[in-house]
Amino acid sequence: MNNVIKITVYTMRDHLRHKSFYVLLGLSILFIFMIRRCYDGGYSVNGEMVDNAAVAWHISKIVFHLIAAGMFLMVSLLSMKIFSRDHEDGSIVLFLSRSVSRWQYVLGRITGTWALCLVFMFILHLTIFLTVWAKTGILISGYLTASLICSINLLFVIACVCFLSLFLPDFISALFTMGILFVGFISEGGYQIINSSIVRSAAPSAINVEPALWRILYPKVFMVQAYADSILGKSEFYNMGHLHPLFNISFFILLIMTLMLVCFNRKEI
Repeated sequence: MNNVIKITVYTMRDHLRHKSFYVLLGLSILFIFMIRRCYDGGYSVNGEMVDNAAVAWHISKIVFHLIAAGMFLMVSLLSMKIFSRDHEDGSIVLFLSRSVSRWQYVLGRITGTWALCLVFMFILHLTIFLTVWAKTGILISGYLTASLICSINLLFVIACVCFLSLFLPDFISALFTMGILFVGFISEGGYQIINSSIVRSAAPSAINVEPALWRILYPKVFMVQAYADSILGKSEFYNMGHLHPLFNISFFILLIMTLMLVCFNRKEI
């Protein structure tokens, strides 16, 4: 286990050596600061002034999901080059020539990438959280907890991209993973809309339609996002099937990681 920790730390340092990482983090925080004026009062709807707390909550919620969605692209770009770059520059031979098992190398590389992306996303969500507090004096309960819950989706994306990169070109593996997320967004997003209070009141018969089995078994990335959204408050969450989305996505992570370790052990270095 000591080797896994060492490779994890090395992976984080490896990513941090790239100036583009700091540029992206700086631009993201700058974007958050640029929208801080949106938290000021003065909004009216139908001639009535909107409460400042309501404005801050809605804007923070939108930015929360924008950050989470943007992180999918970032982790895909970071993950798709892990194995191929190590193979090209000989790093993988350097690792495995020492007392490092293949499973330790794989877990260390993936854990390091995930930990760094988790911290990156948490910093951005923390910046939003503190900005709202400074501008309005309001603490949005569950905001940081929801951020940590969304981090499990990042681990799924990393595992999926790394696994596919063993068989497909780097860009194709990332593109294929984005396709998986898109299908889940359409399927699970539609399910949330159909079961919303507005649709239920307009068309009660729509909620009686049972989803297909493949939709129930599909990786629940969007459902995890919706569950995190419900923690922020004032949001409805309708689970598809009886298994909680956190258990669903955890199962797929374990499955993909197991298949990756098996295939990587058989791969010629």
